[in-house]
Amino acid sequence: MEELEITVNDKQAAFLDAVMNRMDVHDVKVAGMVGGIGSGKSIAMSDLAAIMKEELPRAKGQLACPVVSQAKRSLTPGLRAGWRDRWGMVPYNPATGEGEYVLWKEPPAGFDRPYQEPDDWSNCISFANGFVIEVCGYKLDADAHRGRNDDFVLMDEALRFKREWLKICLGRIRANVGRYDSNLHWLFAFFSSPPYGAEGDWMFEYEELQRKEPRKYHFTQVITRDNLVFLPPGYIAGLKEKLTPLEFEVEVLGKRLSRIPNSYYPGFNWEKHSDIEEINGWYDPTQPLETSVDFNAHFTSNTVFQSKARLLKGLMALFVKEPLANPQTGEKLTMAESLAVKMLERLSGHQNKTLYVTGDRNGQNKSAGSTKSMYELFASVFEAAGWKVILVPLNYNMDLHERFLLMHRILTESDKKDYYLRMHPQDFKPAMVSMMFAPIKADYTKNKGSEKVASIEQENATHLSDTVDYYVIWKYMGGTSYSESGFDIDFF
Repeated sequence: MEELEITVNDKQAAFLDAVMNRMDVHDVKVAGMVGGIGSGKSIAMSDLAAIMKEELPRAKGQLACPVVSQAKRSLTPGLRAGWRDRWGMVPYNPATGEGEYVLWKEPPAGFDRPYQEPDDWSNCISFANGFVIEVCGYKLDADAHRGRNDDFVLMDEALRFKREWLKICLGRIRANVGRYDSNLHWLFAFFSSPPYGAEGDWMFEYEELQRKEPRKYHFTQVITRDNLVFLPPGYIAGLKEKLTPLEFEVEVLGKRLSRIPNSYYPGFNWEKHSDIEEINGWYDPTQPLETSVDFNAHFTSNTVFQSKARLLKGLMALFVKEPLANPQTGEKLTMAESLAVKMLERLSGHQNKTLYVTGDRNGQNKSAGSTKSMYELFASVFEAAGWKVILVPLNYNMDLHERFLLMHRILTESDKKDYYLRMHPQDFKPAMVSMMFAPIKADYTKNKGSEKVASIEQENATHLSDTVDYYVIWKYMGGTSYSESGFDIDFF
């Protein structure tokens, strides 16, 4: 390849300098970059792979991931874009004989082969000099990779890679002893967005290891502002408007989260419960929707679900902090109506206009200044848009300990005949954050003190977690066949 000059930000430059020049040539080494939205971590990975290709001809390593199909769909396009835009590398064209690499099939006869050829080329990216990246999935059968011999490992979105898989992955970096005189040989390089849950915490352990053994470990945390020179004007300000305060702190400012020790949801696992990669037909616009609502004067919220047999699918979490204006008349709406308007906007393409509404029993009270209950006001917005709304608010006083055990059983999936939850990693995120930070009292009730602390953003308080509880209990009580029992209820 002809000599090229690429432009990088300071954090990218420090990372590339470390892995190329300041780590031990003759040992396995680990380098990680964790960064938020627009921080440049994907470009750094693309650049590194291009440099490795030049440094390690005929080497073969893996792009480790949970699921191969998902990596091909969402991870490799970023690599290819960087190779094209920054390195001038394009896929091989058999008609012209031009191009630097071949995707997902055996390379042509003119390409060199790696020292250890793969048995199956269908998951490989092959370069003309014999450098090969093989996409390897660990979720279905991690042990299948124990027999590999790799020259390197790359990993994108490492926060979704489990610690137990990591042990297998690192043990495979052992191929071609003494064949290469390059710091990039036997390198494990991971790149990731910041984790919200505990599973991705293994990445930050390398920050401490770097202090002890800088020639074996390197860790870089990069925030959006570090890449500002490559971003459009107003990019960060736009993210601040779009994201919740906690999302902005984590994904733009680089704040690290840690799980509270006394959680109301000890069985909640961010990575497991947001893993929707293997669920076919995750969202079905032809099926009814189910929503669970929590009504409050200054923060009204809901979560939206679909269910399929035992699977409860959390599609989105929504909230309003102040009333909206009626789009037709300009008059101020109630909080219940405002939430319904926001939800209806998100569902503009939904085909099945059937909605089941459950949740907070207090929503059956009359809204201030209205003859209708909060549920009825919420429903009226959908009914005016042609939806059929079935109101099924909870009216059952479940024992506090029983309620806690129910949520724990559902989240730990200890009963294989019971429901289980999966939640969209982006659209349902506010509810998952609410669950992660919900504390428990000694009597197994949820500590809802966060709802009364002015300094806590209410989308991070316990409101949204309540809507998940309401929904699970409603399904447990029969779901769409649930009928009000007439009992009074003091739910939380």
